[in-house]
Amino acid sequence: MENGCHTLAGFAMARSGRDPRALVTTAFVVGANLPDIDLAWSSFRSVLVYYHDHRGFTHSIAGFLVLTLLWWLTLLALDHFWLSRGAMAGARPLSLLRGAALGIGSHLLMDAANSYGVRPFLPWSDRWVYGDLWVVVDPWLWLILGGAVYVSGDGGRRRTRIWLVGAAAAAIVVLSSPVVPPACRAIWALGGVVTLAVCRAATRRRAPARDAAILGVGLALAYAVLCAVAHRAAMERVTAMAAAASRDPSTRVAALPRPADPLRWEWIIADAPSVRFGVVGALPALDQPRASSTALDRGLDRPGVEALMNSCAGEVLREFFRFPVADVENGPDGNAEVVVRDVRYARQGRGFAVYSVSTDGGGAPIIDRRECP
Repeated sequence: MENGCHTLAGFAMARSGRDPRALVTTAFVVGANLPDIDLAWSSFRSVLVYYHDHRGFTHSIAGFLVLTLLWWLTLLALDHFWLSRGAMAGARPLSLLRGAALGIGSHLLMDAANSYGVRPFLPWSDRWVYGDLWVVVDPWLWLILGGAVYVSGDGGRRRTRIWLVGAAAAAIVVLSSPVVPPACRAIWALGGVVTLAVCRAATRRRAPARDAAILGVGLALAYAVLCAVAHRAAMERVTAMAAAASRDPSTRVAALPRPADPLRWEWIIADAPSVRFGVVGALPALDQPRASSTALDRGLDRPGVEALMNSCAGEVLREFFRFPVADVENGPDGNAEVVVRDVRYARQGRGFAVYSVSTDGGGAPIIDRRECP
């Protein structure tokens, strides 16, 4: 998930507890973002290093234990040495441990639930695990957790102005995004209006802050259950589609989440020669009229592509790209390039999960080993 959603989850969990001390809230909120500390070393060298290192050890079970211990010890040190005379001092050690563990744990669970995935068994296994319940940016979680954090906070008119700006920014992102289906934009907009009305009514009636936070966390969990049930139903349909179309034991299938649409899923069926994809409802009644599918040639057996995939760069791509397709195309400078895309994120053009390298006169890819992890 993106860090705005992680932060909202941290605040909602902190305010649903019984210890209101600011340092306990810090334990939750910073902990909810802490696993992304790997961006400090995965983001600046090369895209291959990013693919290899992001959501690595800090997003694993072992990493959870290490980060929780280190963050808890840091909080104890802050409480004892730096904040001993301040209002944040005096937090119970167990409250700080609970905040650190739940905050960090929430980050790992939310990331594991999306289609990017995590590698929970590092350093013993680098196998990726994908929940496929929601996309990295989920507008419904913004509404649920944002509403809970607003109602459970304080600040009067200033708080209202700040949150209205945040709500407007979220609306602009969702309503102007071409990847969100038009019907989902309209439903989300209606949900946003209802959420604002409920939040305003709750603040006027001075609803108990802790109850509001608990309700928000509960609704987020209920939304996760809804996504899980719908995903399982969609996966059963996709698996049946794959079985009817091919008996190839190497065929892989997935039902990937669509932005702001927990009832329809993007199906992918990948075998050796091609990757096919389309949209399927959790139930037949939710299928789109005249739904169609698209097929892409995998192209992994082309000579230039094979050479790339057998290099150090290809080792990273095989590890990170879940449904790779490849081709030899003309680059921006007119020279031939080998281009590999992950169908999860890109089917044409350039962008995230697209890796390209130039070729020499003989069509062989030119690999800069300094970019490899």
